[in-house]
Amino acid sequence: MEPTQKDAAEGLNHLIIIANDGKEGYAQAADIVADPMLKAMFSRLAAERAEFASQLRTLVVVTGIEPETGTGPLGALHRVWVDIKSSIVTNDDQSVLKECIRGDETAISAYETVLKDYLLTGEQANIVKQQVRLTRDALFSLSQELKQHND
Repeated sequence: MEPTQKDAAEGLNHLIIIANDGKEGYAQAADIVADPMLKAMFSRLAAERAEFASQLRTLVVVTGIEPETGTGPLGALHRVWVDIKSSIVTNDDQSVLKECIRGDETAISAYETVLKDYLLTGEQANIVKQQVRLTRDALFSLSQELKQHND
């Protein structure tokens, strides 16, 4: 079956859910960690993910399909972010960093799938690619922070 514009909207809607999950996860992480620098980083990343969702919603509206607005309670990414809650018990910044890294790795995988498997317009693909780059940048920063916390 040939991919269609509807397929693109479905893929973009999936990414909206992922961005919303990321926003919620990072906001939760900011509340959990003790390190003020990590709090600031997680708050910034939560705002960035909210902007991702907004950009994606705009792309979906243009297709004539209703954009998603919520999170994905049954999705794998949501389960990853929910794991952050377990870090509250240990109050361990390293554990929170690890969960955020895992969440961004999962997000990148979902973005790459949408880029590969859905028929996106040039504009849609450019925005999705930009969001992948920013997520990879965040992943790199998180990995560096984890290294510093391990030293």
